[in-house]
Amino acid sequence: MKQYYLISIVIMSSFLFLGCPSTEKNDPFIAMNFDAYDAGLNKRVEAYQDATFPNLANTKAGNPSMYIDFSSGIFQAFKNNPTNSNLLKAVYGNLSGDLDVFMLNNDSIQPLINSDPNLVGKMVVDQNSYDGIYAPIKDAVSKIVSKNNDALLVSDFEEYYPESSGRSEILDIPYLKESFIKWLSKGNTIRFYVSNYKENGIDKHLYFTVFNCGNSSKSSMLSKVENSLYSLPYFDLSNKSFKLSQEYGGEKTGGIFYDITGKDEKQKNLLDLNRETYVNGLQNNNNFEFYQFGLDWSTIGELKSVYQEQNQFKDFFRKLFIDVSDEDAYSIGALDVKVYDVSEDFEQFSKCREVLNHKPKFEKGSNGEDKFKEGQIDDIALSCYDTKGKVLKDWIYKRNPNVNLPEVFSLNNELFRNTKKSNKKKVELGVSFDTKFNLKNVTNPIGLIRVDIVINTANPNISNSKLDMFKWSSTTKKGSQNLALFESIKNTLTDVKVKPENKVIYSYYINTL
Repeated sequence: MKQYYLISIVIMSSFLFLGCPSTEKNDPFIAMNFDAYDAGLNKRVEAYQDATFPNLANTKAGNPSMYIDFSSGIFQAFKNNPTNSNLLKAVYGNLSGDLDVFMLNNDSIQPLINSDPNLVGKMVVDQNSYDGIYAPIKDAVSKIVSKNNDALLVSDFEEYYPESSGRSEILDIPYLKESFIKWLSKGNTIRFYVSNYKENGIDKHLYFTVFNCGNSSKSSMLSKVENSLYSLPYFDLSNKSFKLSQEYGGEKTGGIFYDITGKDEKQKNLLDLNRETYVNGLQNNNNFEFYQFGLDWSTIGELKSVYQEQNQFKDFFRKLFIDVSDEDAYSIGALDVKVYDVSEDFEQFSKCREVLNHKPKFEKGSNGEDKFKEGQIDDIALSCYDTKGKVLKDWIYKRNPNVNLPEVFSLNNELFRNTKKSNKKKVELGVSFDTKFNLKNVTNPIGLIRVDIVINTANPNISNSKLDMFKWSSTTKKGSQNLALFESIKNTLTDVKVKPENKVIYSYYINTL
């Protein structure tokens, strides 16, 4: 009897299984004829890049801010060096528009209600403005890094322990380390402009410190104050001080190989680049490009063999340059190229993005319950939302691991070393066919491939003589140096969360037939 019962279950299960529609048939995106690789592919790649490597210049919130140290000791910075008051007034005037301004003294951060530039210029040279002591530098920096916008801090960075700990000057504790790490870890940078003055005969520094949020642009605070502060020495606390540039033959040519012996443009365009869908993100401060070719990978492999016999087509991408001359914070060592098949992740992202274009309609059921309105035929809307109008969790994009593709491309290390040796301001980056190039490793030849240029090694430049600008003789403890700001910067540079190793600095996306 038990055997008969078991056989019956197996037979029924088989019929049920055969009667169920396949997963593909249940896919609402197939039913709606959605194709992630259709004519909108280039726009989707742009959105995908922004989701995976967001341009932080576009993520600012609230107003930029300015914090001015009005503790009693700072008065000497303006009295004994009038240039400082002129600089502050000029900087303030350039930061017109919405700007939140704060005064620091007496352990408090107070908003400056009347922020007229002329008034501020008078305040900084009026000794009566400095009626307090103990500017809360640590609290001000903490407030700055908790937000997502540019900020300027004008201070000597002289911080004191709280009253409960005796009010002594902090001399060697890196009290700003955690805040600096937090700011840089978000993809931001800090520039310290340094001006000198004397306080009671002791050499001190006044710092115009710009907390730059995201990638610098023409509208950022750093760009607005550069013209006023250009005469001052400065130090960039940054893990992305490199600058990228291109020298392509035209706006829509990219950096790929062209056959210059071709009789016409079509013959020269060896890889049949679709110039209508080509995207050069670097023109908008986005470090990526998208290439769609009218050839398949097999044909590309054949062209490689033919042209390399003529000592050509060794490099797939060229004419991208990096300026690594700014070694304030790090010296860039070796770079690397990593190749991924991102098709699955990209397709899932594209579907999640498409869901937002398919909002269902709702109505109340006979018992007052929420339900989809009758008569709707949008399978994506009906399959990807709940009856409250909320997107189901399966259709909220989460980044997934990509498939590593070995032996496809590698960095042209000889080109990198030679151009770096001759001119650090213009080091050329070439992406070559790997010496063991194997077409079989391109596992999804009609999908989307991403080629990343990555920083392999970056050495913190803690022996940089510029770091001496962050040391000064203590005014409260004779014979001692104040090293707190110096130690904060040094400790930030050596922290693993900040060091730009294994950091992607540029990406090429490739799609073929």
